[in-house]
Amino acid sequence: MGDSDFSIPSTFTSFTKTWHSESYATISPTRPELSASGKNVVVTGGGTGIGKHIAIAFAHAGAQSISILGRREDRLITSSKAITDAAQESKKAVKVLYRITDLTKKANVDGSFRSLAGEVGPLHILISNAGVFPGAGALATVSADFLMAGFETNVRGALYSIQAFLPLSSSAPDGSAPMILNIGTGTHMAPIPGIGPYMVSKAANHKMIDYIATENPKVHVVNVCPGVIETEMSEPNKDSVSHWDSPDLPGHFSVWLASQEAKFLKSKTVWANWDADEMMARKEEIQSSRLLTWLLDGVPM
Repeated sequence: MGDSDFSIPSTFTSFTKTWHSESYATISPTRPELSASGKNVVVTGGGTGIGKHIAIAFAHAGAQSISILGRREDRLITSSKAITDAAQESKKAVKVLYRITDLTKKANVDGSFRSLAGEVGPLHILISNAGVFPGAGALATVSADFLMAGFETNVRGALYSIQAFLPLSSSAPDGSAPMILNIGTGTHMAPIPGIGPYMVSKAANHKMIDYIATENPKVHVVNVCPGVIETEMSEPNKDSVSHWDSPDLPGHFSVWLASQEAKFLKSKTVWANWDADEMMARKEEIQSSRLLTWLLDGVPM
C-alpha cells in the first residue's frame, strides 16, 4: 500500500496536506544533503523496533559511529548486525557498538555513556527512544504500581540518558549543535480510553523534554511522534490497529531532522508522517510562532 492509498486515521489531524505512511525521496538517508558523516549517534532502545530502524537509517546516512543501548544482548547483537549490513550496503564506514544497559539504573547508564565516549569521542546525537507500554487499563482502577511502571523507563530512563549525554556532547564537525531527538507519542491528542497509564507517563516525558530544551538552549531538541509502527511493544494491541506505518518512516525522518534542512524545527513537536517539503515551505512561520508547541489552545501563555 502506497501513501496515496492511505487516508489519515479519523482520530488524527495532519499539519501538512500530505500524510505519509512510507518513506519518500526528501527524507531518504542516502541523500548527500542529509549526510551524518562525522557524527557519533547513540540510540536508547536500539535493539528492536523503532530504535533499531532509526539506527539503520543513520548507518545509511554514513554516521561516524552508531551506539545502541538496551537490556537484552541477543537483540543488541542482532540489531548491530543489521546496522553493519546497512552501512556496508551504502558503502559507508560506520563503527557500530552496543552496551547492555538498564536505563532505570543511573550508574549503569552513566557507565555506558562514558564507555562509548571513551571509544568514539564526543557524542553528537542522542535518540531517546526506549519506552515501555505498561498495559491497558482504566486509571480509576489500576494500581499506583502499575501506573508508575511506565514512569520508570519513559521518564526516569529518559532523564538518566539525557543527563549522561549532555556533559559528553559537543557540536558536530559540520558545526551543528548537539542534538536530542525524543521519540514520543501523541500525548497532545484527545484521551483514548484504555491507554491512560501509558499516556500519563509519556505526557510527563514530553513536558520533561520541553524543559530540557528550554534549560539547554545550545542543544537542538525535537519531540518526534514516530507514527503507528508495529513493534514488540505494540503486540498486545495489534488487532485493534487497521494500518501500520513502515518502520523506515521514523528512521528516515529522524535522519532528516538531524540535517541542516530541519534546523527550523528546534524545540518543536512533529509527526514523522508529516511532509518535510510542506514544513520547509512554512519554515519562517513555524520558527517565528508557537506552532508545533505544546500549549493550552486559545491561551497564548
